[in-house]
Amino acid sequence: MIELTAGAAAVRVDPEDGGRLTSLRVGDAELLGAGGAGPAGLDRIMYGSFLMAPFVGRLEGARFTFAGREWTVPANLAPHALHGLVFDRPWTVDGTATLGAAVGIELDGRWPFGGAVRQEFELTPDALTVRATVTNERRAMPAIVGFHPWFARRIDGGPELAYRFEPGLRYVCDEDGIPRHLSASTGPRPWDDSFTAVASPPVLRWPTLDLTVASAAGHWIVCETKADAVCVEPLSGPVNGLNTDHYQIVEPGAPLRFSMTLHWTARQPTDRKTT
Repeated sequence: MIELTAGAAAVRVDPEDGGRLTSLRVGDAELLGAGGAGPAGLDRIMYGSFLMAPFVGRLEGARFTFAGREWTVPANLAPHALHGLVFDRPWTVDGTATLGAAVGIELDGRWPFGGAVRQEFELTPDALTVRATVTNERRAMPAIVGFHPWFARRIDGGPELAYRFEPGLRYVCDEDGIPRHLSASTGPRPWDDSFTAVASPPVLRWPTLDLTVASAAGHWIVCETKADAVCVEPLSGPVNGLNTDHYQIVEPGAPLRFSMTLHWTARQPTDRKTT
């Protein structure tokens, strides 16, 4: 277990548990949570904050076309694949980190191109930045990455959080959760949807704390269907993007780099009355 502290903030990263951020505490408040039971065999997608790579969300049919031929990956949510190939395997501690801590993993035989993924964690008293890098020094491959944080609905047993999320467009999905087209309607609540053209960084608001999820993401997923936690997930490309050609080509000398910064501020007593 990797532990970092800065001022009143502390984080824990578990390399053995999929390189996952298992705790983010500010003072006595634990900000991460769990969404309950997951689909069969997929409980590891339901807690903490983990990285999705080299694809995000659902991959239709667990297959895609690249460089003129079809490729397949295991269908862990049959008939589709879900959330990439690195959340369910141990990572190793990378001792070359210059700030904070780093972990890494080689993509295994389920991914036909090889390659590797690295995460760096940098903590300050008021922010956590997680940087992801996908590399392949042997050949070209497609890749999309995303962060999947579960945030606790309540901290210290207090009132439920509120949050600001201002999407411009929502992906309308079929019955299997595969995006089919974009709509200007934000759709019915509660959301378990993906979005693009988001107007400003999402902000989560607990009675004593505000947290901004900052990223250069062009795509986001929000899941608010669980009783105890919500997800606000920045993505480097869209769900099923390997099948719609919305990915980055990773090749020798050309990595994919993507980051998320969680920045928190204490709420003043006068602000707390409005929550």
